[in-house]
Amino acid sequence: MSLVITIVFTVLLFGLLIFIHELGHYTAARSFGVGIREFSIGMGPKLKSWKGKVNDFSIRAFPIGGYVSMVGETSADKPEEGDEGKTGLNEKPLWQRAIVILAGPMMNLIFGFILMLIFVICLRVLPTTTVDRFGNGSISNASGLSVGDKIIEIDGTSVHVYNDMAYIIALRGKEPLDVKVIRNGEEIVLTDVIFPVDSSSGISMGDIDFLPKYSEKSFGSVMYNAFWQSYSTIRMTYESLFRTVKGEYGMDAVSGPIGIGNQVEEVITSSSDMYVTCMNLLSMAMLISVSLGIMNLLPIPVLDGGHLLFYIIEAIRRKP
Repeated sequence: MSLVITIVFTVLLFGLLIFIHELGHYTAARSFGVGIREFSIGMGPKLKSWKGKVNDFSIRAFPIGGYVSMVGETSADKPEEGDEGKTGLNEKPLWQRAIVILAGPMMNLIFGFILMLIFVICLRVLPTTTVDRFGNGSISNASGLSVGDKIIEIDGTSVHVYNDMAYIIALRGKEPLDVKVIRNGEEIVLTDVIFPVDSSSGISMGDIDFLPKYSEKSFGSVMYNAFWQSYSTIRMTYESLFRTVKGEYGMDAVSGPIGIGNQVEEVITSSSDMYVTCMNLLSMAMLISVSLGIMNLLPIPVLDGGHLLFYIIEAIRRKP
């Protein structure tokens, strides 16, 4: 049963995130009057298709992608049957083309923020960046960290919410870190704070060895945490990608559909508490949505970022 649930959830998750991404392109293109041929969710053979008011819609067999087929996507694009009277993307001003390309990744980032907002609302209490107590075997307290310290910066990077601490320590905590805290109303810089290193996942990562203080929820604290946790996720995704390119992590750390499916299965089977499982799945969906948005902004020709790069070059050269 868990395998069936895993497959269904993974397919639905990919389908939803692809739909959100392509809806961004589609909405921007329609708003600028660009001719649309087809809005497709999935790749490969058509499972179902129907004619809309201005374009075709289709669902295809493999939920590993999707696309919005626009008239004039490239200078080599040749007219097809049904293109009569439709304006090509390549006929639009450069700034409109750039918005159409950016709209897909931006929709994923916006959707990631919405998921994060739901996640924070569903939390019973909000963790802060203040140290509440140390557990058995803690080592960061031996190098200067104390109960009551409010952490505001780690390794030169500002810390606003608990996720900031978790991500920075995880990614950089293999080495001693400089930590800036507020202690008794004063800012203090603790040098060379040592955190435990966990290598159980096959990747060496720093680990928080203290429990944070928790705060009650209010409208302001929910919005604050949703914004900064979303920002922290974007920053963590960029840094993880950079470290993967540098060779610190193997390419197997970059999960595709099968890898994500395995993670979904692990989340589903790791806890009997439905609340914990749902929160973990929500967090995973948020992370994948943000990652999809960021990955599509990379300056690689087949991605949206590659198209954007060519537009930037076109703006500099003043010709395609």
